[in-house]
Amino acid sequence: MILVRSGIMVPAHDAPAIVNGAVAVSGETIADLGAFEELSARYPTARAMGGDRFLLIPGLINGHGHGRGLSSFQRGALDNTLESWIWDTRKFKPVPVYDDVSYCAAKLLKSGVTTTMHNHLLTGAFPPDQEFDDAIMAYKDAGMRVCFCPAIRNNNPFVYGDNKSFLSSLPQPVQEALSSPPPFREEDYFNTVRALHAMHHGSMCHVGFGPVGPQWCTTGLLQKIRGTAEELGLSVHIHSLESVLQKIHSLTALGRTPIAFMRDIGFLGPEVVLAHGVWATENDIHILAGSGAGVTHQPSSNLRLRSGIAPVFHMLQAGARVGLGLDGQGINDNDDFIQEMKLCYLLHRIPSLELNSPHLSARQVFKMATETNASLLGFGSKIGRIEPGRYADLVLLDFGKMRFPHTDRAHDPIEVLLYGGSSEQVHTVMVGGQVVVEGGRILTVDEHSVASRLAEAASRPRNPKEEALVKTMDELKKQVILFHKGWVEKLRVEPYFDVNAWTDDAHGNPLSCEEPFA
Repeated sequence: MILVRSGIMVPAHDAPAIVNGAVAVSGETIADLGAFEELSARYPTARAMGGDRFLLIPGLINGHGHGRGLSSFQRGALDNTLESWIWDTRKFKPVPVYDDVSYCAAKLLKSGVTTTMHNHLLTGAFPPDQEFDDAIMAYKDAGMRVCFCPAIRNNNPFVYGDNKSFLSSLPQPVQEALSSPPPFREEDYFNTVRALHAMHHGSMCHVGFGPVGPQWCTTGLLQKIRGTAEELGLSVHIHSLESVLQKIHSLTALGRTPIAFMRDIGFLGPEVVLAHGVWATENDIHILAGSGAGVTHQPSSNLRLRSGIAPVFHMLQAGARVGLGLDGQGINDNDDFIQEMKLCYLLHRIPSLELNSPHLSARQVFKMATETNASLLGFGSKIGRIEPGRYADLVLLDFGKMRFPHTDRAHDPIEVLLYGGSSEQVHTVMVGGQVVVEGGRILTVDEHSVASRLAEAASRPRNPKEEALVKTMDELKKQVILFHKGWVEKLRVEPYFDVNAWTDDAHGNPLSCEEPFA
């Protein structure tokens, strides 16, 4: 038995703080919680850890990611609009998948994340089965929970439209370079997901489906994924409405938004999670709430890739389930999930300009990052809260350091966490009763060795084949930009948020400034 002690404990988003609280851990799970004095008397032989300078919270959960230890920026892709930026990411020199995921897991654990979702986009440099096995093994060795979702796409490989005509318009060498077959057939994909589920399903790993997006998958593929996921009891994670072009394409080609389309083909449901949802309409939000489908919000990624700001506050108000994710595009490229929580909190304080109007609260953000994400990743009632019977996924943060030199004690500890917290204050992280971070240092991954191997692989000179690929991607990127030029003029934009104005009033008429304020 272990007693994890804290000066203040917040067991869940809807639970009051407990002063001098503690958690009794037995094996993988939580046996008891309450005041430290009471628990120490109840379990006199238990080993105590922690102390009164710490804040104790449930393990944080990253709702959406891709397991990248080295960020896209670090590997050479400057942030830009999604449909142009994506081709810069195809120029990357391959790095070992195990090392890349290990380094990502280490950073996440050090920021208090005990569970992550991993949508695996194949690099093409290694056999698919090897990539999947290496990624899952990296999380296992790091001691981190994962919802692992292999990605698949079979539609609109280059542009949102007639790809055959688009490809034929490109220079012949570019056409030839882009005509390689997909990494595996659809049937292989379903067999792979079934095999991974059978091999790895357990308390530390859930396997799900990861169709890349409705604009990148055929209707038949989406319906087959939904049916198979229901048969096996798996979750489905899909990108949707990340960019304005995706919305325009769907309205033009299908006569409805992607979310309405997915509802109409029977794809949506409680097991389905949409990443982003930046360009969701009011009707889309009601569809999500009614279907039980979830959304993960990636504020940093949406800002860095110029996608916009998702209407998260309105989604929550409508009753939709909304989680939080890093998407491998954290604001500081260090996968600091606490900073992502803070950014989410600050971005959504502006739904109204009225004084003291409703806005996203710190506790709502905390729920997104814990209990909601637990349900979205298929771990249900096993994580996300500090309660008896749940897995002992716990985080101790140096609250004294976080409050230094002074923070008023009237503030809720979660407010203090979002205003003053970062991964720098994460002291101890426990996953399933096992300590994986201690004193801010990761115990399960040799960070220096892993980082050194990644740096060596990413910094070597390109070979002739890789140089040719860079030229192909540059030409493709140029043509993709030309193909979509002017598309945004087709869409009427009426933002959810009032953030600025370029006229004197809402109707373009000058306001009188002669009357003094009362």
